[in-house]
Amino acid sequence: MKSASQKYKKVKAQKYIDQVSHMRISIGVVNQEAQSTATVTGDGYEYYSELTKPLNNYTVDPSELYVACDQNYTKVDSQMFFLPREKEMAVLNQGIVTHEILGTIRIDFPVAYDLKGLTVDFGEMYPVDFVVESDHQAMHITGNAESRWTTDEVFEGVTYLLIKPSKMLQGQNKLRIHQIIMGAGIYFSSREIKTATKKEYVSPISEELPTLDFTATVTNKDRKWDIENTASAVNYLQAGQEIEALYGQELKDGSIEWLPGIALQLTEWSVDDEEMSFSATDRFDNMTGTYYRGMYRSDGITLYDLAVDVFADAGIDLRTYWLDPYLKNVRVYNPMPVVKHKEALQLIANAGRCIITQGRNGNIYMKSSFAPDMTVQTEDAAYYSQPEKILTSGDKSEYAISAPEYTRVDSNMFFLPREQDGVQYLETGYVSAAITDASGNFAANPQIEISAEAAYKCFGMQLSFGRLYPGKVKLTMYLVDVLQEELAVDAERVTTISREFPEWDRLQIEFQGGKSYSPVILDNITFGDSTDYELTYANLMKTPKGKQLQKVKELQIMRTLYGEGQVADVELAREKISISSADNQYTFYFSNASYGLSCSIVEPEAGQSIRIIDSSNYYATVEITGITEPVELEAVVMGREYILSYTKVTRQLHTTGTLETWSNPLVSELIHAADLADWIGDYLQADREYELSYRGEARIDANDLIFLENKYVENMQVRISEHQLTYNGALSGTIKARRVE
Repeated sequence: MKSASQKYKKVKAQKYIDQVSHMRISIGVVNQEAQSTATVTGDGYEYYSELTKPLNNYTVDPSELYVACDQNYTKVDSQMFFLPREKEMAVLNQGIVTHEILGTIRIDFPVAYDLKGLTVDFGEMYPVDFVVESDHQAMHITGNAESRWTTDEVFEGVTYLLIKPSKMLQGQNKLRIHQIIMGAGIYFSSREIKTATKKEYVSPISEELPTLDFTATVTNKDRKWDIENTASAVNYLQAGQEIEALYGQELKDGSIEWLPGIALQLTEWSVDDEEMSFSATDRFDNMTGTYYRGMYRSDGITLYDLAVDVFADAGIDLRTYWLDPYLKNVRVYNPMPVVKHKEALQLIANAGRCIITQGRNGNIYMKSSFAPDMTVQTEDAAYYSQPEKILTSGDKSEYAISAPEYTRVDSNMFFLPREQDGVQYLETGYVSAAITDASGNFAANPQIEISAEAAYKCFGMQLSFGRLYPGKVKLTMYLVDVLQEELAVDAERVTTISREFPEWDRLQIEFQGGKSYSPVILDNITFGDSTDYELTYANLMKTPKGKQLQKVKELQIMRTLYGEGQVADVELAREKISISSADNQYTFYFSNASYGLSCSIVEPEAGQSIRIIDSSNYYATVEITGITEPVELEAVVMGREYILSYTKVTRQLHTTGTLETWSNPLVSELIHAADLADWIGDYLQADREYELSYRGEARIDANDLIFLENKYVENMQVRISEHQLTYNGALSGTIKARRVE
């Protein structure tokens, strides 16, 4: 669920919402072929220039610039770096920088392209007057006042672009380009959007791939978007271009809070005299390549590394996906079967108890989807303290200690045994070894650290102290060692913190001050719900429609075991191939996972030889040498096929019902299968499904947990699997969700 301000939440919580909803849609009219084939040519650039990144969607960090002798360019504010003498040491991206003052930058294309617009980020020292020259025109710009300059001018039949400045902002400056985009954007506001619908589906157990689709219809006022209108930007739309949408909510003070909605890929569009319609879909839809690199590994591979390999094989930019670090803790041994790249990612997500989704920014996310186990660590605890017990509910025992006015003479307090091996202490929670001084201050504030095996999010937190508690509590949250939030609050006997916390996997709790000559005693820490969103009858358009799903009596998780049982090599592949000295490599593919590969030429001629240069359990790429002219020859690959056997881990869910068998070919280890049985079993055990029609909420994503108002169950939670959000001047939506036990 997307975070939003308290002002936003208050507006959406009203029974009757008077404030208006808004929407924006933009389509990047970018010639992707031109963008991908463009090159910066010439030699009039500084040695520290980066000639490819400005064309490949990299940005220049303004806090990582090198000093230069340009007029009024260098700042003495500790934000700039001295320039290394050698090119190899100049690692900070400066974009394209000309060698001469008022220098020229030239970009060439291998073939002629039509460009609908141009966007150039010149940085802070931008040209005021300049010319953009191409094959058939020269565009003169005067009085430019923007560092990020854009035009919707059409450049036809372009094989080169030449940017020549005549006046720079600060006078004697070199021309710089931080980023250049071959095109401009189409923008639609709320007044132009007639309807827009976002549909998303996520399987909570990664049983299927997620889907995210978007359709919209906008007005074609004055037939602006006609395909026969040569000036219309519609003629420069291309399948695969990025389409973005924002949802806005007017607040009580009249301002608008915008939330990101989608970043998808355009698939098709059509226009008539009244309106223009277009649709877009997620990146998985085009991820149709096949993964053949599956390997059995006796030492195993982490799901994290396996996912990285799948993304790399699919040609996915590592900047456009995020993997949960938890996947580094799960190791698999079996080879990935021959499947499409997107299906391989789904298998990895399921094996790692994760969901895979496309985020609102267009990136792919593989994130853990279970309540993580937590551990407590501290270097400051009394010998009888049991810090790990703070995560368990229930009353804690009290020992008589020397803190002032602490020990009571009653049956509720116990004598403290001496510190020695073999003594069984009562359940105490956390008691600091450090004791405050006469002023109630610690020489070094005691701390505890809670580590979660995967990222965790909660709304609110409660710390229940014993009769000795600190003056303040400082919370510091990290995710993958990156600071997320710091928060200090005044402490009470029961300290309740009501707020939306960011995701974290490491929480440091520092205790500051307290009563004189006293330790800190923390009995329990309770984390709030994983959501703060509730669908009430005031939000619903009609009452929920519930469905009782068929009960599952037993869940069976299959374990696939690979064995090397064959005693002799067999023929895995035999083909006649055409080969030449310039094209002397060929790849053979196998139906079953195989090992111990070797290859040979059937009836080779003198000097011909063959060797395997790359392989997995499902393919072998061979290289043939000794070829002087194109020939056709027959080659064979020999090896042995793994023998597969199966066993299962079972979990009883109900006394009656069906038998559910789950098979993930990556799963072989007993503990791994047991974890999967618990995760999938919890999902199947919750056998009630709801269909909801409500007034629409831009914060909601598929797989979100929400509260659903119910007459019989207090604080009933459901997990969303399908969500449709429609905008037509106002928002409305439908949800399919499953009860969470």
